[in-house]
Amino acid sequence: SADASADAENKRKVDAALASAESHKIAAHAKAEAEADAILTKARAEAEAIRLKATAEAERAELLSRTKLGQQEALLSQYAHMVVESNRGVEKVVYLDPSVNRESPFALGSLQNLNNDLHSLTRLGIASNQANGGNGES
Repeated sequence: SADASADAENKRKVDAALASAESHKIAAHAKAEAEADAILTKARAEAEAIRLKATAEAERAELLSRTKLGQQEALLSQYAHMVVESNRGVEKVVYLDPSVNRESPFALGSLQNLNNDLHSLTRLGIASNQANGGNGES
């Protein structure tokens, strides 16, 4: 009877340990599913935010492109982006007085040169529109 009692006690302990392990397994699985759902929800929200931002930017660009000022702003924006990209990684700057050497590729850009570049780009756009059957006006 003492052996049967010990066996019964051991069986209860084993059953309790198995139940505890199963409970921990279920809790860990539920936690992992909740974390995965949270990651998916966050990713979907971020993707939707990117889509909304892209749509808004496209609409803004479309509205701006319909005006002369908007077209010039777009060209200037491209020019600014080009300057930023060309200066990426620059560690040293050497100043060249533009009155001494105006034709150097290292001379600082002037507003006149920027204006000339913008006019050249505008003429290219007009020529392209005329080649495509447009009248060159927006």
